[in-house]
Amino acid sequence: MKAVKLNGLVFLVPLLLFWLILFFRFPASFSRYFHIYSPGLFLAVIILYFVAFSSPGKARELLPLALTMTLVSLTLSYLWGSGFSDNFVIGGLLPYKDGKNYYFGANLLLNGLAMVKAGQATERPLFPGFLASLLMLTGNNLRLTIGLIVQLTGIGIYFSARQVRNTFGVLASSLFASLLYFYIQPLLGYSLSELLGFIAGCLGFAMLLLASTHLRKADLLLGTTIFLVGVSARAGAFLIFPMLAIWVGWVFRGAERYSWKSAIYALVLIAILYFAINPLYSRSLGIPSGSSFGNFSYAIYGQVHGGTGWHSAIEELGTRDPVVVYRFAFEFFLKHPFSLLIGFAKAYRDFFLLGDRSIFPFSGGQQNILTIIVWLGMLGLLVRGMIRLVRGVRSNMESLLLAAFIGIFLSIPFLPPIDGGSRFHAGSMAFFFAPLAVGARGLRKPDPEGTQLENDPILSRYAPALLLALVLIFPVGIRFLSRGPVNPALQCTGEQQPFLIDSYPGSYIDLEVDRSQGCGPVPQVCLADFESNNTELVTDDFYQFLISSVKDDGDTVRIIPAVDVIQDRFHYFYIPLNILTNPNLSNSMAGCAVETKTKDQSIFQVEFLFPNADLILSP
Repeated sequence: MKAVKLNGLVFLVPLLLFWLILFFRFPASFSRYFHIYSPGLFLAVIILYFVAFSSPGKARELLPLALTMTLVSLTLSYLWGSGFSDNFVIGGLLPYKDGKNYYFGANLLLNGLAMVKAGQATERPLFPGFLASLLMLTGNNLRLTIGLIVQLTGIGIYFSARQVRNTFGVLASSLFASLLYFYIQPLLGYSLSELLGFIAGCLGFAMLLLASTHLRKADLLLGTTIFLVGVSARAGAFLIFPMLAIWVGWVFRGAERYSWKSAIYALVLIAILYFAINPLYSRSLGIPSGSSFGNFSYAIYGQVHGGTGWHSAIEELGTRDPVVVYRFAFEFFLKHPFSLLIGFAKAYRDFFLLGDRSIFPFSGGQQNILTIIVWLGMLGLLVRGMIRLVRGVRSNMESLLLAAFIGIFLSIPFLPPIDGGSRFHAGSMAFFFAPLAVGARGLRKPDPEGTQLENDPILSRYAPALLLALVLIFPVGIRFLSRGPVNPALQCTGEQQPFLIDSYPGSYIDLEVDRSQGCGPVPQVCLADFESNNTELVTDDFYQFLISSVKDDGDTVRIIPAVDVIQDRFHYFYIPLNILTNPNLSNSMAGCAVETKTKDQSIFQVEFLFPNADLILSP
């Protein structure tokens, strides 16, 4: 295999391209085509990747990365330029519902507070810790932070697809990269744990494939660690890891038929890593024992009841206590053991069949003859790829891909699609799509001019190591080095409540009634765009309240999601722009507000701001 050595600085060009595209004002009517799946775009992306991966010389490395950066930046560009809102994002930028909880948890860490009140953040603390690290590095600029997460997502796609190209050829890598892009496309721009799972999963996939080729134990350790972070970020296919230990015993067998010693060592190491990455990490952030993965009990309850979904536990038991839910699930299983098999069968059905819960991202909410043909084609490639992997099981790499797929397959019943569709598998999607890539190109037919990944240590090893530091080390330091709670004496009248928050550039949206001066991209959002590009307006009273209130005020209103450090509570702060003295500066805000509660959210309508609020935080 011919090695093409590239200076790491050369890769800055496509990385800078991401930001140039992102901050260029593309009309939303154009960028919206990159926001959702379409058969035409799917075909175009595969062709473009094929051309990029087939390019000669250095271009074969730079063009695939440039293409990936272009795709993910255009996808994010639509959210930032359209005022798009749904169940996870407000105005294309601000975290909402699940995303709000992760952002809340990150802000608690940045304020030196234990992450115990932030909903899903306590169950999946890896992502809010990662989010806190990026917010610290960007000066708490949410816009830049979201951009970095999307860029890292693209880098993850490139890393993993590049390794597939080096091993299985151009056609395989083109399909593989396209599948990864369309899987993560609907989540780009959100502050959700699946994104960290996807990024770490792709990097872990690339490192483990590299380790399978050269059997470097350091690469195997790094790849296993980063991959475990990916699967843990959004609890997913954990049964991959026993299969990985079995695989280690196979590839490190030496002259023996199988090395049980190597397999046991690997299993023990994985258990230690799991403990450090999950329970120990959670406790270091002040999260009570047992909170992490507490929602898994709801999934088990739904499965033993025949696949009724996680909501059934809360509705029938009236509790969110995992211990209680597990107890009732076990008691029901003893009385009705076959009901669990029904739940398992439904999980496999929903996972592989075409539909909104399917693992294949090709329906876009619609089912027609074209999507059915594509779906059948993907199933055919999966079967063909698995046959080829079985035939090549004596090879280190093919046995790795086979073992990983078996782990994913065995995990499906415990990750029922009725509870989260394909989102559970964000950390393991690279391993799931790899057999399809093998089926598309064939077995072990590398591109003769491919680049050896090991010749680029900055890209192949430093990036996963840096991600591990951002996820596991920085957050712990942030919590203990941040300023801690404050309790200023602020007086308000009547129903008003005092508050103290920090405001940062790029961490708010301004809803503008008058669009004659032009508005967008975020943080400037036209109220008309905010209203017309809102998928939840009919049913969500939070959006209804915002729109009606801004219309009544008749002027620009700033919406800031922030933690009130007086009460350690998260609110959306509704601030008329005309009462802000320095609207473009980063500063602390103290004032009085009236709280309005919608069904799921708390809104602080600010009526008065104290001058010189920064002095309140001075030592």
